[in-house]
Amino acid sequence: MALYEYVCRTHGAFEILRRLGEAPPDTACPVCGGAAPRVMSAPALVTGRRAALFAAIEGAEKSRHEPEVVTSLPPSGAPRRQVRMTPELWKLPRP
Repeated sequence: MALYEYVCRTHGAFEILRRLGEAPPDTACPVCGGAAPRVMSAPALVTGRRAALFAAIEGAEKSRHEPEVVTSLPPSGAPRRQVRMTPELWKLPRP
């Protein structure tokens, strides 16, 4: 199930819970019954790293006014992450 957001010109935004992909492009306002078009909004993502999220937001805000000057390239010796092959992945086509 997914939450879809609609906006009535008179009564503002409201949400409807529907199956994924089954939301109509517009629906009736629950208050006045007028046509309300669907609007796209940012998804609500929940992660366990709130401190990292706030640090990223703070860094982005700071770089808006005080951009960081880069004087060299990052090191190229970053370790590569290896993915373990599971039986489900073995069945996928190879490029």
